[in-house]
Amino acid sequence: MRFDFAGIYGQLRQGLLDLGSTLSADEWSTLAPATPLWTVKDLYAHLAGVAADLLIGNFRVMGSDVWTAVQVDDRADHSPEQVMAEWARTGIDVDQRIAEIGAPLSPAAIDLWHHDQDARNAIGHHANRTGDGLALSLRSGNVMGSKIEAADLPALRVSTEGYERVFGSGDPAASVSGDPYEMARAFMGRRSFDQIMGFDWTGDAGPSLRHFSVFPPRTDELIE
Repeated sequence: MRFDFAGIYGQLRQGLLDLGSTLSADEWSTLAPATPLWTVKDLYAHLAGVAADLLIGNFRVMGSDVWTAVQVDDRADHSPEQVMAEWARTGIDVDQRIAEIGAPLSPAAIDLWHHDQDARNAIGHHANRTGDGLALSLRSGNVMGSKIEAADLPALRVSTEGYERVFGSGDPAASVSGDPYEMARAFMGRRSFDQIMGFDWTGDAGPSLRHFSVFPPRTDELIE
């Protein structure tokens, strides 16, 4: 499947900007359970910061806590309206940059899909749980391949609607399947070890379990 990375990013951004225009002060200050140190406003500040960093090529420590903290801290004194206005201003240029560079910037669209879910789930405005954003985000599971091979573990088959991969060499010693939304969220550290073990496993999950997520799994369960 070929993805329109810029289109996915742009559609999700506009959806969050539209949502933001309807939020109350209490909703802006609501803590997002998927990112427990951030409020909904902090999530928007991070996303505006990612867009700004993308345009200046500031990716030296991309994805690190330091990188994201600067984005949020730099906008701590900005109102939600100011944060949204900044993100709206950079939007067209960001879309163009993603379209030009293509797959290497697909993580920006994946990150945005997850933070779209983080924000919406925090305030009960559920949407975008299917479609191209989900399908693209399932590809983040591909990082398991290099981790399993580097650890010289038995092969693992991972399958869900729209996504199936075998990671490692040889016949799979274990397989896992589950709901695509739940698996996508688990791939990015939004589910606990217990929740991941709750997927449909055959064989021994143990060797592969710690390599299942891009970010470490949660220590507590997150129900969305």
